[in-house]
Amino acid sequence: MFRKVLLLGAVVAATTVLSTGCAYRSDLAQGNFVEQEAVDQLRQGMTAAQVQYVLGTPMLTDPFDNTRWYYVHFLRQGWNDPEIRTLVVQFQGNSLYDMAGDFQKPDAFYSGNMGIQKVDISGAQGVQQGTGGPVYPSTDAQIAQ
Repeated sequence: MFRKVLLLGAVVAATTVLSTGCAYRSDLAQGNFVEQEAVDQLRQGMTAAQVQYVLGTPMLTDPFDNTRWYYVHFLRQGWNDPEIRTLVVQFQGNSLYDMAGDFQKPDAFYSGNMGIQKVDISGAQGVQQGTGGPVYPSTDAQIAQ
């Protein structure tokens, strides 16, 4: 009888010790999730408001140099090593000048505003369709609507 209790105690203790090494670790995602499709819409000469409309609010802005916006995405899936993807957009004045980071620069980036139509959407109902490419709000007031 004593052996059975001792054996049962040893099995329970071994199971407890071995199962603590199998802890679940949930996925952790932080920052701006930016896809290549959004980056492909960027063009040199876009306004800061248009860039924010396409990519969203930047995660970081340099307090000493407001011409750079940082989009950072951190993803750790379970026990795997984390993935960190960054995109830095740089402005001259209020116009997009350059971009760098872990994304491929679109072929049409240096084509300026070609393909971007500035459309008055102040009284628009629903989605407006452009014929020459993506349609972006052209002013901060239009974006706020």
